[in-house]
Amino acid sequence: MAVAVFQTKQVEGEVLFTAKGSSVRVEALFTKLPKGQHGFHIHKAGDLRGEGCKGACDHWNKGRPQSHGGAPGETHQRHTGDLGNIELPASGVLKKTYMLSNVAISELWGRSVIVHADPDDLGHGNMEDSHTTGHSGKRIACAIIGRQMCHLPPQQQASPLSQTRKLRR
Repeated sequence: MAVAVFQTKQVEGEVLFTAKGSSVRVEALFTKLPKGQHGFHIHKAGDLRGEGCKGACDHWNKGRPQSHGGAPGETHQRHTGDLGNIELPASGVLKKTYMLSNVAISELWGRSVIVHADPDDLGHGNMEDSHTTGHSGKRIACAIIGRQMCHLPPQQQASPLSQTRKLRR
């Protein structure tokens, strides 16, 4: 298993990665995002240095080069790390699940997940960067995908999101 945790002034959430055969299930849970849609991607590196986490490099892609696209299942041509857009609903809790085919958890460790300032055009826009980044703007929150090795009892899982899950059930 793996996890990426966002805890900034603008963004709070976590992304869990679980092996499912030859695929990885990605479960995103956010309780705080700026209003509107935001591009959401897995990037090549976990280096969060530089303005806007520039050290995280480009969107992660496994295999032959591809143009930018939408989330898994939405488009055929896409980077492996393209996850489309996220937006906080009126309920205040966003839950989104994806399946990354032919991906192993070990391929994700040390990479990063990034929330962008603007909507992702899913590669359909006319801007110069539409086919590489979805023209999704600045990186407003970045989290490293790390190993999840300990299975803590529920009472020790003190993240704000764990508490939110309990309250909203």
